[in-house]
Amino acid sequence: MKFKAMLAATAALVVLAGVAQATTETTVTTNVDGSTTTTTTRYFYVDNDANKNGILDSQEFNTYVYSRWDRDGDGFLSNDEWERSTTRWYGPTNKEYKTYTYWDKDGDGRLDMNEFGTVVTDTKLYNTWDMDSDSTIESDEYASATFHLYDLNNDGTLDIQEWKNAQ
Repeated sequence: MKFKAMLAATAALVVLAGVAQATTETTVTTNVDGSTTTTTTRYFYVDNDANKNGILDSQEFNTYVYSRWDRDGDGFLSNDEWERSTTRWYGPTNKEYKTYTYWDKDGDGRLDMNEFGTVVTDTKLYNTWDMDSDSTIESDEYASATFHLYDLNNDGTLDIQEWKNAQ
C-alpha cells in the first residue's frame, strides 16, 4: 500500500512539473549554537504567485484557474472550454456551477475574467483547494488538489489515459 501511495505522489509531482513551472527556495538559518538548518521549499505555481510569497491567494487562484480553463488563450472562456473544465474541476455529477449562460451576465456569449471571478467565489472552488481553510493555497494543498483534478476515476493513481489528459 505504501508503494501505491508513493507511486501516486510521484505521478502527481510529474504531472505538476508539466502543468506548472516550479521553483525551489532554500533557506539556511544559523542556530544559537552555531549550527545551521537548511529548509528547502518547492513552489509549483510561480507564474501565478504575483506577489511571490509562496502561496496562492484568492485573486491569484482566480487568474490561475482562468488561464487553465482558457485553452485557446484568447482571454475569454467559450462554452466548449466551460463544459470541458467544469466537468473536470467540479466533477461530472456536480451541477453547483450551474450553466455557462447563467454566469455570462452581459450576454455576450463568452466569460471574461470578472464574470469568472464570480463563478469561483460563488461556487467556493477556492475553498476546495484551501484544505486547511487558512485563506491560502500552499504547495502541498496545490499538489494534492491538482493530483485529484487529474485522477478522474478517483482511484488514487493516474492511469495512462488520465496521464494523457493532464498534458
